[in-house]
Amino acid sequence: MRVRTRFTTTIGLVVAVASTLVACSDTDRSGARFCGELSESVAGLGGPLSTSDEIGDLVDRYEKLDEITPLAIRDDWHVITELLRAAEDVDFEDPRSRQDLADAAYTAERSARAVASWVESTCGVDMPDVIGIEGPDTTVPVTDTTTVAP
Repeated sequence: MRVRTRFTTTIGLVVAVASTLVACSDTDRSGARFCGELSESVAGLGGPLSTSDEIGDLVDRYEKLDEITPLAIRDDWHVITELLRAAEDVDFEDPRSRQDLADAAYTAERSARAVASWVESTCGVDMPDVIGIEGPDTTVPVTDTTTVAP
């Protein structure tokens, strides 16, 4: 009986230590943390980008945020980050390379809209236009707020 109690105690201790290690090593992907980091760096998340160094810096900022992106937008944020990595590697002298990047940008458009919507509603921050093709959201009707003087 004493061996069984010692075995059960050992198993319980191993489970507790393992749980603690997993909890401590898990990245904080809370919305509050992400929104805080995003608010501090949103000015550096847009363009226009004209040099490869500027693209590289933008990729670094997106990758840093990619590590803490909440699960609700993690996949979409990652799509944008991957697109920026592709932009960093594009050969602008090669028409095929430019076309591949344009195709990837169109593919990432839905993710960019999803991220922008989530960030605006959750963080209260307007995401800069990174992809360059998003344009206005046509799913929301635009209302004319101008008034005509009498």
